[in-house]
Order: sequence, then C-alpha cells, then structure tokens
Amino acid sequence: MTENTITCTDFYSLEENIIRNFTANNRPDILAHTLKVRDNALILAKKYIIDYEQAKNAALLHNISALIPVEKYIPIAEALDMEIFSAEREEPALLRQRISRIVAVETFSIVDKEVLNAVNCHLTLRKEASQLDKLLFLAEKFSREDKDTPSYMPLVRKAADVSLDNAVKCYFENLMLNKTANQIFHPWQLEAWNEIHD
Repeated sequence: MTENTITCTDFYSLEENIIRNFTANNRPDILAHTLKVRDNALILAKKYIIDYEQAKNAALLHNISALIPVEKYIPIAEALDMEIFSAEREEPALLRQRISRIVAVETFSIVDKEVLNAVNCHLTLRKEASQLDKLLFLAEKFSREDKDTPSYMPLVRKAADVSLDNAVKCYFENLMLNKTANQIFHPWQLEAWNEIHD
C-alpha cells in the first residue's frame, strides 16, 4: 500500500484499534460516524438474525480509509492495478469502499470474505448483494444526519421494519425518483438498482 497513519496492534481488539486510529489522527467526526454505523448494524443484525460479529466488524472497518486523503485514492488504485470506474475518477470518494477493504486485509489481517465484501460495497451496494452487504449499506445510510441527508430516509427506516430487501428497494426507488441531472452513479449502484427494479 502507500504510507499512511493507520496501524494495528495485536494487543487490542479490532474495535479498540479502530478507535485508537481515529483518535490518534484527530478524527472524532469519523469515529462518531463509525460508531453510529456499528450501533445501527447491530440493531439490524439482531432484528434479522445476521451474525453479530460480522456485522460489527464490517461496520467498524467500513470507513477506515477515510484516514487516507481522498486525493491519494486514485494513485493507490492505480498502483494496485485496480479497475477504476469513470464514476470513481469523477468522484474519487467513491473509491473509499474499495480502499477500506484493502486496508482491512493489509493492516487488520481480515480474511472473512463476507465482511470484506460488505465493506467493499457499503456506499453503492452491488448486484447479488448478501444480507450482510445490505445490512452495512443501510446501517451506513441510517447514520447520516446532516444537511445532505435525503428527505426520504424516514421512509427507508420504516421499510427496514419489514425487511432489509424492502428498505434497499425503498432507498433505490427514492434515489432514482429524486436524482439530479449532474448526479454521479457508480456502475455497481446501477446494477443493484436494475436487479431490484426488474
């Protein structure tokens, strides 16, 4: 990888390592977001009987690459010979999900493929998404409480009372209904939408 300030100490649990990294890098904002995602993930895991540890670990790792400056994402992806989609070139922050997966493997020695897959698509989702993928995708969306939070999120939360699939479908239907002319869509997002929409 490239030089960064993300470290892992075997003495600490994954959660302690994540907290220590965000604290050491003076990013209480990202830490607060990560812990909200963790809490949302655990609520959904309990409701839908999804592995508690996998849900927690995916949530803790999902945004770890936020400690790397966004302007380094494309050079990192190029150095690793990753396919870079045009949406990611236009909006490099979309690479955060895939770079977080790399950090999870290289720095935290994560080998659980389901956790890694969920981290890998937490911003966009993907076609043939697993329950853990959907859980993390929704947990991340539910954690956002800023001026850019879509007005339809209460509908998505209500749909999550029925099922993860209902909530994902509600999210994508509203996203597409409210899309703007200059909105950038990742190809995985469009594939997920097409799969749900068909």
